[in-house]
Amino acid sequence: MNTDLEPPRVPPLSAAERSRLRNQVMDRARPVENRPSRRMIAPVIAVAAVAAAVAGTLVITNRPPADPGVAAPATVATSSGLGVVSDADAIAAFTKSCERRQHSLLKRPFRIVWARRVPAANPGTTDILMIVEGSGTSGISSCLSPGGSGGWQRDKSGWIEPPAQKKGLTGLSGGTSSVSTPKPMSRIWMLYRVRPEIARIESRLVWKGVTSPWQPGYVDHGYAYADNRLAVVVPASTVRQEVRAYDAQGRLLPYQPK
Repeated sequence: MNTDLEPPRVPPLSAAERSRLRNQVMDRARPVENRPSRRMIAPVIAVAAVAAAVAGTLVITNRPPADPGVAAPATVATSSGLGVVSDADAIAAFTKSCERRQHSLLKRPFRIVWARRVPAANPGTTDILMIVEGSGTSGISSCLSPGGSGGWQRDKSGWIEPPAQKKGLTGLSGGTSSVSTPKPMSRIWMLYRVRPEIARIESRLVWKGVTSPWQPGYVDHGYAYADNRLAVVVPASTVRQEVRAYDAQGRLLPYQPK
């Protein structure tokens, strides 16, 4: 039986880290602008444009955790836990679910940038989430199969190149959903492009003063996936997702994306 009640030792912060944390606390104390309202989406997932998702439902906080007693683990898992999808299977899913619906601007041959099996809305099931690059200057698309949701963008640099050092994470695609039957549930999921030093992410939902526990996300080959759910139906305009990132040594990375 372990009777050690002392908290784990944490390496002292450098002067630069202390300055960053002090600035983040001051920023947090400033008034928050009102977020634009968004209607409740039910019962299917609707993938939002990145700008809309950030404005309405997403906050990347990456500030030191305010929860008392919360400490970053010393070790980081090396496996993302997401199933890899072959290029052939991803292209077949993209052709069936997304190409003919809203991504016909992409020109063949396609290149699969990233494709993984992610948790679906129903427990125990998965969707295929992918990033597909078209030939030439035809752009890049995200696709969630079999639902067919996704987005297209001509400029592919932000989807392939890592974010700037100070930004750390870039939201690429995401969705919100609320269902009342058979059980009430509200959900926010997001896909990010992340810097190489980010080894692990955690996310949570905040709704009318209620904060869900931090839960692990997935980091896989330069991309990260976060999925949070509440056992209650709430309008998308009243709930937000917070995300924080860690390096391979378990240290919180104080990124402040805008």
